[in-house]
Parts: sequence; structure tokens; C-alpha cells
Amino acid sequence: MKKNIISIVFYFVLLITSSQYSFANDFDLPDLGTPSDSVLSPVKEKEIRDEIINQIYEFDLVITDPIIADYIEQLGYKLASKSENPASPFDFFMVNSSVVNASAYPGGLIVVYAGLFLKSDTESELAGVVAHEIAHVTQRHMSRAYANAKKNTIPTILGMLGAVAVSQMSNSRDAPIAVAAVTSAMQQQSMINFTRLHEYEADRVGMSTLIRSSFNPEGMASFFAKLMRENPVDQRYRLPEYLRTHPLSVNRVSEAKNRAHEYAGTVDYIESELYSFVKERIRIISKHIEIDNVSYYRKLFKDIDTSEITPAQHYGYALALHHSHENVKALEVIKSIKKDNQTALMISILEANILVELEWEKAKIKFDELYRFYPESPIVIEPYIQMLAKIKNPDNTKLARLLARKLIQLYPDKPNYYQLLAVTNQNAGKSIEANEALAIKEHLVHNNYRAVRILKNILKGKLDYYQRAKIESKITEYENLITDKERSREILEEKTGRRPY
Repeated sequence: MKKNIISIVFYFVLLITSSQYSFANDFDLPDLGTPSDSVLSPVKEKEIRDEIINQIYEFDLVITDPIIADYIEQLGYKLASKSENPASPFDFFMVNSSVVNASAYPGGLIVVYAGLFLKSDTESELAGVVAHEIAHVTQRHMSRAYANAKKNTIPTILGMLGAVAVSQMSNSRDAPIAVAAVTSAMQQQSMINFTRLHEYEADRVGMSTLIRSSFNPEGMASFFAKLMRENPVDQRYRLPEYLRTHPLSVNRVSEAKNRAHEYAGTVDYIESELYSFVKERIRIISKHIEIDNVSYYRKLFKDIDTSEITPAQHYGYALALHHSHENVKALEVIKSIKKDNQTALMISILEANILVELEWEKAKIKFDELYRFYPESPIVIEPYIQMLAKIKNPDNTKLARLLARKLIQLYPDKPNYYQLLAVTNQNAGKSIEANEALAIKEHLVHNNYRAVRILKNILKGKLDYYQRAKIESKITEYENLITDKERSREILEEKTGRRPY
């Protein structure tokens, strides 16, 4: 374990201390764009975006739970559609880390940390932070920061993700050493921190987006004020990640409050009932396995009057019980929750998942019914597939495979759905299709060298003419996408048997 951690730290320190990327114009052509474009072009923005996506998947930081992923995407796209540049491409990810932070990266990549979601008290607070990050993208603050610094590189950003990955190893006595060793990577973040001017601009533009999206304009100001109130201003103390990457000041908080007050009473804001339910789900899914979630809820129910317990907290309790295999009690709790139009589906899916462990046939009937009503919903289809896999017979295996294929038709850019398709193909005895799905999954997370390696292994088997032509075509496509950096990394792994981080 110690050797693995040291390898991770060494890799990220190496990334930070080496400058392999230049953001100057790659071609000898006149620059007709903005000054920031000449330093960080859209092509380079995509390069950085792809590299970061690769890393958050490589370290298994992405929360792929369909309910959580769907919620953060829906919230993000709702805000993005009302932003200064609604046509700009965006991707929204929730990462499994207790760090209180959210980050905007080039190419429209927005990363929200589980710790920040749990720190928020209302959906408008969460939306205020996301709107602020969207504003950083639409105002091209990252490009402008690069233009100002002149020499910032992708490794600086990846060093931050490396620190997050290492910090997840909290069950190891070597983890604090690893985190300390990677502190230099964290300090490098100052090179790309947005200027205070950019922060003020993101506050102003984000506030407008928040209002146009029918959220409470107080949300952004109240979240900032809470962070200021709960943490010392004295820089000698260690600040939470959000305050270090988005430096707050009394003036910024005051201006945000004043701006929100200007709109007081003029905005009919609407907050989703889903927010509090998703928050409880994140509370459980983002915790380390050694934390007893059931004890958290039992204590909560003991300390608070029953009339004050919210439906979302009942949902969290039922989910915690289900995860600890106390399914009889979980079913009792889940059936006591009053459903409404927004939360009914979440509650019904959890009830069906609980029934899978108690009465599989009843669970099958319930999932069949949910699928009839929501035939294109990933939050129904994914657990439905997993339920079918519990009882392996030809009918269930065939249906699971059909549902997985439907998922990738509906969401062709979701890597985890190709992983699911690979499993269902393998269960159906279709190893060629299973490995092809794995190759596409690797391609989507920008591991094209690895994807090509999988596809070339497929060619060693018995394929008909059409299968061989299809695989060879994909090999040609993916080989053209392999970067020199990726090739070197993968060759090293083949020689040593381990990743260089």
C-alpha cells in the first residue's frame, strides 16, 4: 500500500514539475479570436477537459449512481440554459470526496464535490455555487487566467485531483504522509486561481443566471456567508478548499447580499423536493464503508421529535438500512413515507430494490410497472438491469442485455453504461460484444491506447467478415486519437505491470 501511495504522489509531483504542454498557437496562422484564445484555444481547452475526465474516472472519483448523476446534470443544464452563453457545451460531474469545493475547467467541465452538496442547506445555495462556476466558463475566466500567467499547465490541475484521490485512502496510515507530500501540488493551484476581479464577475453573472432559472437569489450570498462564518479569515489557519480556490472577502459577501436584496420579492423561486432526498442519498453513498450510516439515522431519530423528521430523512434511514441488509426494517420505513409528484419515483425505486432482497418476484412486478411508466429513464433502467442479474436465467439475461443496449442508445456518451453492457453481454455468452463495449468505454474516458489494445485482442478470436471489419474500423479510428503522453503511460504499464500513478 505504501509503495502504491508513493507512486501516486511521485506521479503527480512529476506532472507538476514537468512542462509538457504549451498553450501557444500550434499553427502559424493569424489569430482572429480574443487574446485569451491565442493562449488557450478551444482545441487546447478540449485537451485539458479530456485529460481531467480521464483522471476522475481513472481514480474512480465520479459518482455514477443514476439518481445522483441525473440530478446534478438536470440542475446544471437548467442553469446553463439560462446562462450568458446557453449554446456553450457543458458537462457536470459529482465526485466522491468530502472536500467542500466545486471547480470549473476549460471546455465547460463543471465538477461538484459531494462535500459541497452536503454543506449546502437549500437547493438555491447549491444552485448558486453551480451558477457561479458556469459563469467562470461562459466568461472564459480560465483562459484569461492562463493568458495572464503565461505558463500554466495541465499537470497543475491534475495534481489537485491526485491529492483528492490520495485523500480517499484515509483507511491507510500512509495516507496523511501522501497528502502532505502532495501539498506542493495544492500550492501550485495559486497559479490558476481566478483573480478577485473574475470572482466578482462570476458572482454578478452567476446571480443573474440564478434569477433567470427561478432560484432564490439569496442562495449564493447565504452559502458564501456561511463559509465565511464557519471558517476563520486568518490565513494562518487551513481554509476549506472552496475558500482557497475561490477567495472570499467581506466585501464580496456583502455585495452578493446587496445584489440579492435588490431582487427580493421580484422572483418567484421554485426549489425541487428532490434536493433533500438526493442530499440524503449522497450522505450515504459518499461515506467510507467503515462509517455506520444506520447509527447516524438512529441517533437522529432519537434526538429529534418524530414530527420534525423530514420525509427525506426517512428515505435516508431506509436506504441506510437497505445497505446494511436490514431490509425488513427498511421496507417498513420506506412504506411510511408520503410520496409526492417529484419524489414518488425515487421512493418507489428504493422500495423495489429492497424487495429484490426479500421477495424477488414482487420486485420484478414492481420494476416491470416502473419501466412501463418510465421506459427511457436511466434511474429506472439501471437498477432494473441489476435486479435481473440477481436471478440468472435465459429470459432475465436476454432482457437485461436489451435494456443495457437501450441505455447506450439513449445515452451514447456515458462510459458506465458501456461497462454495464459489457457485463450483460458476458452473461449472455457474447464475449466479442462484451469486449467491444469495454473498448468503447475506454475510448469515452480518453484511454484510446487501452481501447485499441482490447480491440486487437478481439481480432485474435474467431470473427465473421462483418465483425472483423467493424473492429478494424474502430481500431483505425481510435489509433488516430492516441496522444504521445497516453502512449508512453500505457507502454510503461505494459512493461512494469502497473500504472505510473
